[in-house]
Amino acid sequence: MIYFDSAATTPVDKEVVKYMSEILENVYGNPSSIHKLGQNAKAVIEKSRRKVAQSINANSGEIYFTGGGTESNNLVLRGVLKKGDHFITSSVEHPAILKTLEYLESLGISSTVLKPNQFGQISLESIQNSIQYNTKLISIMYVNNELGTTNDIKNIGEFLNTKNIYFHTDAVQAVGKKSINLEQLKVDFLSASAHKFYGPKGIGILYVRDKNKLNPLITGGGQERNLRSGTENISGIAGMGLALEIATKNLIFHNRHIIKLENQLLSELNSLKINYRRNGINQICGLCNITFFDVPGQSLIVNLDLQGIAISYGAACASGSTKPSEIYNEIGIPKNEAECTIRISIGRFNSSKEITKLISALNQIIPKIKREPINA
Repeated sequence: MIYFDSAATTPVDKEVVKYMSEILENVYGNPSSIHKLGQNAKAVIEKSRRKVAQSINANSGEIYFTGGGTESNNLVLRGVLKKGDHFITSSVEHPAILKTLEYLESLGISSTVLKPNQFGQISLESIQNSIQYNTKLISIMYVNNELGTTNDIKNIGEFLNTKNIYFHTDAVQAVGKKSINLEQLKVDFLSASAHKFYGPKGIGILYVRDKNKLNPLITGGGQERNLRSGTENISGIAGMGLALEIATKNLIFHNRHIIKLENQLLSELNSLKINYRRNGINQICGLCNITFFDVPGQSLIVNLDLQGIAISYGAACASGSTKPSEIYNEIGIPKNEAECTIRISIGRFNSSKEITKLISALNQIIPKIKREPINA
């Protein structure tokens, strides 16, 4: 199978798999135990915490391990906001933000949901104009998971650093793919997930800037400095630390490879003279959100799958959904074009030959399934 859905999840690096297997076999003590086996397990966790911190230029004491990006996002929103507070976010955030917001509004928390520009970006001006006397938290995605569009988190953070307002960014699509320097970003909270950077699923990161306090979602034995109780996922934490270390140390090399494949994809699409548009702007490398005009996206995905090529309709975060994402409506893409929009996300394990095979398959499939033009 040729895999072009790395924005949804990535294959686990073989070096990470090997390391996790060793941890599963040999490091089985409870990290809360005081005997040697327990302390060995604790040491593995703290070693991984240091690796994560170094990779994003943070202090190890600011790194907390969670069950993934969704949990990290929930921890921030539910841990900061209370009745009477005002919250600002955008309409193109991950459901982990928007669905949680629906719940928080039922508790008496007010909100402003910002509209993006035509490329899916949120402007600093729109944030400035939405701040109220009781604004407690602002959450803006670093890289959009469907368009690949990058927001100016540094600029937003510098402005909010002068205000008494917490700033959170969902950086699930950025960490391990972009250089992250939390000394410069000025965010109070940042979420990330290992399975987006060739690590295991079910393990994530929450960065909490020093001295910021959160109320826990899960209480119990007080693990993760009382923020997330429950026996730690030692092998997952270990695998995530190594995966992020590999991604960070090889970031330039990996991104050059991905950019080369992305350029090949777009160049060969142009040579086919297929009528298409790439959506978004200032995209993270490798994430190509493309509208093939008058070509039903779902049919294209199924036909490619039958030829052993995996692409997607958009985000994989809405379980079982086969409908076009609401984000297309938010950035002004008509319904008939949204139905013809797919996401091709290139990863570091893809090759030039695989791009050529994808182009060949598109050239074969699109003329067969293309429909008559429909006016919006």
